[in-house]
Amino acid sequence: MSIIVIFSIFVLLPQPSSAQLKFDEGVWVSYTDFRHVVDVDVGKNYIYVATSGGVLRYHRYKKRWEDPWVVVRGYDNAIDLRTAANVDYLSDTDEVAVLTTRGAFVYNPVFKYWKPTTHSFATPQQIDLTDAVFLKTPDFTISHRTYFPQGNNMVMDNKLRKYPLTVYADDEWGNWWIGLDGVGVLQLDIHSKRGTVWEMGFFGTNVQAIARGKGWTISAGQNRNGGITFWKRRANIWDHLEPAYTTSLESAWINDIAVAGKYALAATDNGLTKINLKNGNCDTWNVHDGLWSNRTVCVAVDKDTAWVGTEDGVCKVFLPKGPIVRMQQPALGHQIFYDIAVDKQAIWCGGNMGLYRLDRETGKGGYLGLSGGVGGPVYSIHSTNSEIWVGRMSGVEVINKRSLKQTGYPSYAHMHGAEIYAVYAKGNLAWVGTNSGLWKFDRSRNYWHQYTYLDGLLDNRVYEIYPDGDYLLIGTASGVTRFFWNDPDRVD
Repeated sequence: MSIIVIFSIFVLLPQPSSAQLKFDEGVWVSYTDFRHVVDVDVGKNYIYVATSGGVLRYHRYKKRWEDPWVVVRGYDNAIDLRTAANVDYLSDTDEVAVLTTRGAFVYNPVFKYWKPTTHSFATPQQIDLTDAVFLKTPDFTISHRTYFPQGNNMVMDNKLRKYPLTVYADDEWGNWWIGLDGVGVLQLDIHSKRGTVWEMGFFGTNVQAIARGKGWTISAGQNRNGGITFWKRRANIWDHLEPAYTTSLESAWINDIAVAGKYALAATDNGLTKINLKNGNCDTWNVHDGLWSNRTVCVAVDKDTAWVGTEDGVCKVFLPKGPIVRMQQPALGHQIFYDIAVDKQAIWCGGNMGLYRLDRETGKGGYLGLSGGVGGPVYSIHSTNSEIWVGRMSGVEVINKRSLKQTGYPSYAHMHGAEIYAVYAKGNLAWVGTNSGLWKFDRSRNYWHQYTYLDGLLDNRVYEIYPDGDYLLIGTASGVTRFFWNDPDRVD
């Protein structure tokens, strides 16, 4: 009888239908700008930090930062926690309530979904820190940025910029968790007066390019007032370089990034910048060094060589110091090139005139004809062992490297006419970034599926797709979403 009673109670509990839920917790995790902290509260297991980009969570027992809450799972749709204003831990129910400009929501820890609430929020506690403290960052950073207490609830960095201390919470374990506006979080040991400054989130949320090198995930985009972000997800280490405070980094308008050994190469609108990933030193090449144009649009790396697409043609850069050679084939000059891919046999260059194949052995090349059913400028190229995947103005094209046979998938027929920004393929699956979200193409089933903001994507404007094992790092206009594409429970 007791078993029947327990089962009956469980059935009567309000459970979200699996058909209603768009995604499981942890399948879509987003990262954006978390530098502006507005409230802090202490829970049984977590420190909760409300920011303008969502809610950060620090596990008190594991002593590590967990996945942030940004776009989260609602009862029947995704809920956006950006523009958070308050966060309260509800000890009676072990729930967490968050107030945003879009409404107030509470998290159900049993069924792991969010729903609207009428909770009355407590006023955030303002800090008043008078004692001097010693500040450090949690690990080595590319920028070598350091912080110093200034009194009057202010902190200054080694570039003489000041940041105010704002709200805080006492975890009653000897730590204060303090908002450091413009940076992130100051974790202060109130007994030793020593603090750890946690920089949080992207320094410029438009993400057009993602690369990896020397343990860092490097990302950047078209952010006039931003910079290049360096990130170690597991350790939650964030750092950045910005033009105003970095010698020879001429622009934060980044179109592409590639990594060659200890160097990252950033294609900017004011030259090609080489960044030493060991010390953060930068050098920038421009037209005076041999580039066709200062506006560099794409870069691809091949051992000790970089291939650079500019608005006026393609160049070859011999690493690490040059020289730079302007490609002399007439078809590779006097026009813009948006993407380049390299393999052992050829260099593939995509631009306004289409896709150009340069044979590495003979040095000869030419544009491929239009026989796959899609045409127009080439904006994205991805190379696999046997195929080239091409994102064109009118759709996606797949080219067999050996036979050069082309198969086209028009956008109007398969993706509702979406604009193509990025393409990535692995096995039977291909992923296409567009202005209407992320599209998955399963060739084994000849099946297309669309993911949008309603599914958990941070932004429908998808500019970059970077592989991360069973995950994809998806660069958008508002930050990065990490997507568990290989979830064994997926049915789409």
